Formats: sequence, structure tokens, C-alpha cells
Amino acid sequence: MNSTEAEEIPPKKVIRSHDAILKAAIAEFAERGVDGARIEAIARQAKFNKSLIYRYFNDKQGLFEAALQRKLEERNDSVEKIPKEISEVLQFYVKENMRDQNYVRVLLNEAQQNQGEPLIDNAWRREYYQNHIDRLKQSQAEGDISDEFDPVCLMLIFTALVFFPATLPQLAQLISGHKVDSDEFQVLWNNCLLALTRLMQPS
Repeated sequence: MNSTEAEEIPPKKVIRSHDAILKAAIAEFAERGVDGARIEAIARQAKFNKSLIYRYFNDKQGLFEAALQRKLEERNDSVEKIPKEISEVLQFYVKENMRDQNYVRVLLNEAQQNQGEPLIDNAWRREYYQNHIDRLKQSQAEGDISDEFDPVCLMLIFTALVFFPATLPQLAQLISGHKVDSDEFQVLWNNCLLALTRLMQPS
């Protein structure tokens, strides 16, 4: 497809092709990482010419940034579903991370390739986490969590807890003796989360 043909694509088809390319790109980046991903494979999976990918996203880095942004937007759409009770919030995010492995893997790819450059959507993502910190502060004000804990440190701890099973499933299995997608591990991990949140409640 040449540039003239690309310009003549109807708006609805642009949206469909854009979405198909991003879906294929997310899967490719999650599976092979940024360095191992191939534009040809993404184009083949999306069923569009690779010249269209370059037209939309300029290069592989631009495509990766768009793919990560799409996953962040999807995660943000789930904010309204977050429960209020802290242990339920942690269980919610553990399930979300286990359900959407591509989100976790794309984040890991971002961490591996970043050399100190500004993060994609940095301001929006900082606000996203600040909102969670504010929720923790509100829980402390309402007496659900002890105010002895720094809310920023709590956010770091909680983030580590909800990502661990999805990011290091082999270690979780070695330690627990169960695969992370098994009912046995889910019960064990949920009990751990419940016990930890009880310890954080005021005496």
C-alpha cells in the first residue's frame, strides 16, 4: 500500500486497522520484547501491509509507545471497578495482572529498555498512582489503616505484592509448590494479603 492509498482509507477503516495493528503489536512485544519484535510479524498478524504501520507509528519505538499507551488506557478503564476495602483492592489487582499477562510483560519490556528517558505518559501515570496514595491516606483518616505507615511506602509495598505472582511466576511456584494460576495458589496468596492488611490495621 503506497502513501496515496493510505490517505484514501475511510475513517472507520483507519480505526479498525489502527486497532488491529496495536492488538498484534501488544502480543508481539509481550512475547518477544522490543528488540525481538518484528514489524513483519506484526503486519502479518494484523493482516495489513507493514508500510501502513510505519505510516501510523513512524518506527518500532513509536509502535511500542502506542502499544504501551493502549494497555495503560485499558487498565485505567478498570479504575471504577476497584473495591474500597484494602484487601479486596489487592486481590482485585492480583487478578487483573494474572488475567492480562500482556500488560505485565509490556511493562517489563519498558523497564528493560528504558535508560533514564522520560516515561511514556509520565504525568498521567504519576497522577494515577497519586490517586491511589490519596485513597490510602483516606483509609488512614477513616481508621482502616494505621497512620504509622507512610502511604507512599504502602503504595510501593502493595504494588510489589500485586505484581509478584504475574512477574515472577516461577519463583512463586518454587516457593509455594503451586502454579500461580492454580486454585491452591490463589487461596494461599489471598490469605497472605488478608493477613498483611490485618496487621496494618490500628491496634
